[in-house]
Amino acid sequence: MYLTQTNVIRKLTKEEYFQLRELCFFSNCLYNVALYNIRQQYFQDKTYLTYPKNEPFCKENENYRLMQSNCAQQTLRVADQVFKSFFALLELAKEGKYDYKKIRIPKYRQKGGLFN
Repeated sequence: MYLTQTNVIRKLTKEEYFQLRELCFFSNCLYNVALYNIRQQYFQDKTYLTYPKNEPFCKENENYRLMQSNCAQQTLRVADQVFKSFFALLELAKEGKYDYKKIRIPKYRQKGGLFN
């Protein structure tokens, strides 16, 4: 079990609130871009596009430029971690410790949604 900390941000002005929402929107779009690159590589070659190889492609995207670099990199790392988890489940299934029917390739986030 992981412990998490939730921070509640209060007393924001409307401008600050809309700026936060806008950054979360950019993060959501960037996650989908990163996931698209990884999925396309997997479908074409059955190989995995790692974070260091995926980052240069995503840096060209406007969503990456609109965010702070550390936030954008963290979003790319989340997409990387999701696919690592997918491949770990495939390995477990090959060993017979997990059911293939339960494994699903990571899906895109809802268009227009918000992400960390």
